[in-house]
Amino acid sequence: HTAPEDIEQYAYDDRFHGFKLDPVRDGIPDDEVLAELDDVGLPVLVRGTEATPPETIAEELLGYSFPVILAHFGGHPLNRDAMSRAIDLLDEYDEYYLDTSYVRYRDQLERALLEYPGRILFGSGGPETHPNVAVIEILTLDVSEDKLHRVFDTNPSRVIDALAPEHG
Repeated sequence: HTAPEDIEQYAYDDRFHGFKLDPVRDGIPDDEVLAELDDVGLPVLVRGTEATPPETIAEELLGYSFPVILAHFGGHPLNRDAMSRAIDLLDEYDEYYLDTSYVRYRDQLERALLEYPGRILFGSGGPETHPNVAVIEILTLDVSEDKLHRVFDTNPSRVIDALAPEHG
């Protein structure tokens, strides 16, 4: 784990554009670290697994104001039930997003994009999987071009400042 001072050090002057948490490996950060993450307001990408299902992530992290992006729809590896529960939680939290990396099921991807088009961010899963595979999985969904544009561009740009056009 890191300390609040580390968060403060790396969060300013465009040194980092967000943070990544791996609760299985490192546990959930303590209250002081979470409070500092809240103060800096940068997005936090969280790895969801069997040991840290979407409900645990919601309980521990979604009470803060920083954006939380749940990787793999919270269902890696290929846990459809966890993915569905992660999608359901989008109703309850405004600063909660899902990334599409390793989501191999069309029904979950389409449902999320149809029901929550502003809350889904493209994730490739690279380098473990070729990014083109993830792109094709999204492009072949039965959703409008607007929703495709959102998942690839609009949503990531809105959540991660460094991806916004004025930073590019």
